[in-house]
Amino acid sequence: MDRKETIMQKAKRRKLSLFGNFARMGDDRKLKTSLFCVMEGKNKRGRAHREWADDIEDWGEDTLQKLYQLAQDGDGESRS
Repeated sequence: MDRKETIMQKAKRRKLSLFGNFARMGDDRKLKTSLFCVMEGKNKRGRAHREWADDIEDWGEDTLQKLYQLAQDGDGESRS
């Protein structure tokens, strides 16, 4: 019996793959800068916003900096 990939598994795989592509981009790329930059200022009151990088840290089970380094080194072994 072959197992089909669920929608969530597919989304995770694609998002992690995209993160790896961003990590390997040149530092002069605007897309990379916008993804990894830190915004100044305050959020509105209420629940904290969920960021794209929060999913990467949760699924990669490590800090964003460590996962970024792994992606650049090419040690991107799949953890999911």
